[in-house]
Amino acid sequence: MSEIKQFSGSTNGDRWSLDTTDGETVVVHVGNEPSGGHQTRTPLGVFLEQNVGKPEHAALLQVLGQSHEEVEQQLHPDKTETPSHKTAVEYLRLGGRRLAKVDDNIVSVRAWEDDPTEAEAFWQTHVEPLDHGKRQEIALHLPSISDR
Repeated sequence: MSEIKQFSGSTNGDRWSLDTTDGETVVVHVGNEPSGGHQTRTPLGVFLEQNVGKPEHAALLQVLGQSHEEVEQQLHPDKTETPSHKTAVEYLRLGGRRLAKVDDNIVSVRAWEDDPTEAEAFWQTHVEPLDHGKRQEIALHLPSISDR
């Protein structure tokens, strides 16, 4: 069964709608009468990538209730890895041994073993200088004490 919702219309008569059929969502563009009223169907992700900055793109994001960044993250999760995650992964790749401790929403880091030289240098250069909130974000990507 198809569900169609118009989300934008232009002053010249063009219309844009979302059509969801069997779990697949496409954007339907119906051109105005003078241009022949042709209809095109574009997969949602493709439409969002190709129409950035256009009024119909902004209208669609408003209907979806998301920012462009949120939509991009859903469409390309591998391309939107957070800086805190990247930092934690690199620290662990270098052999870092710190563990995250989360207790009553208080995030801290514990270490019982010394880090290898490269991991310690990375931590001192890339994590220690950060403000408390950014360090917590990185800590949340480390292995947890609870898992040990």
